[in-house]
Amino acid sequence: MAATLVPADVKVLGNLAGKTAIVTGSSRGIGAGIAIELGRRGANVVVNYTSQRGADAAVKVLKSIQDCGSKAALVQADVTKLSDLQKLVGAALSISPNGTIDILVHNAGNGDDCYLADMTEEFYEKQSDINLKAPIFLTHLALPYLAQGGRIILMSSVSARLGVPQQTVYAATKAGLESLCKVWATELGRKYSVTVNCVSPGPISTDMWWDSDPALLADFQPIIDATPAAARVGDVGDVVPIVMFLCSEESRWVTGSVVSASGGMTFI
Repeated sequence: MAATLVPADVKVLGNLAGKTAIVTGSSRGIGAGIAIELGRRGANVVVNYTSQRGADAAVKVLKSIQDCGSKAALVQADVTKLSDLQKLVGAALSISPNGTIDILVHNAGNGDDCYLADMTEEFYEKQSDINLKAPIFLTHLALPYLAQGGRIILMSSVSARLGVPQQTVYAATKAGLESLCKVWATELGRKYSVTVNCVSPGPISTDMWWDSDPALLADFQPIIDATPAAARVGDVGDVVPIVMFLCSEESRWVTGSVVSASGGMTFI
């Protein structure tokens, strides 16, 4: 991930100045890119990491946000645990200028690969708790503090529709997020004056992608080669601007949508 998504000599408009955001799984990859860019645009950001392995990377993200003049809070939290999710909400309120939470970006996810024949209950629960349970309960905890005009963004994946082997649980949980998006857009939209949208990336050049099973990478290669925008894996910088649009006032009439960030990838 490139730490700077916009050239340093380009002035970034503070179109999110005064907003407060939580970005789960934001120590590296797409989450780090989103957190840093939110900070560049004036938002105060809760940076979340889970294990000590991610602590050093998370500190760098925190510093990048603070260097932009925005506030940031660093929280070690296991998003599968409700007590840890409450820590994220508390951290957001501690840096919020008005005691509200404006932006929730549900980015934390687990993309481990497993053939159905090798499936275990432990594998299922690990993925479904991170990918589906965590967004549901973090949003539940944040509801009393959601600001008028708030934004909820769920990070889905093209895997929800591609039928790639080894992705039984991952694909199902990502499809579940897209269903949540539509339900919440209806259920929460008028009551809380928020929009709810999904962003659906294709393969992105992050640690999670390159650590995938070689067989899965091979299954994806023909799809990557046929991607209309370019025959390549995406970059973090291809996804972040789409998320920024959905965080902005300009996206006020977009809700319940699944926005592709895949270069037009389709199943071949």
